[in-house]
Amino acid sequence: MDNTYFSLRIVRDHNIEIYLYCHNYQNSLFIHKYYPICFIFNTDDFNKIVSLLSICLYFIYCSSNHKLYLGKEIYKALITIKINQPYIQD
Repeated sequence: MDNTYFSLRIVRDHNIEIYLYCHNYQNSLFIHKYYPICFIFNTDDFNKIVSLLSICLYFIYCSSNHKLYLGKEIYKALITIKINQPYIQD
């Protein structure tokens, strides 16, 4: 079971905030049990966002389905910024 989840939101100045929550891992790498890791992006380049996220070691432990979901949500957030619509995460 994947014990990691993401929360996305768009904040002022069209920044995308991605919160990564990691829970219940036995590995000492996961020391942030109760606090999210926050990524803030001020770019509309999908490839740059994905490249930066792939550097983070926490994403190695996410399932492929979860990574695909995150990519879909990032792309959806970028589209809503371009067409000036509110973003709602699935």
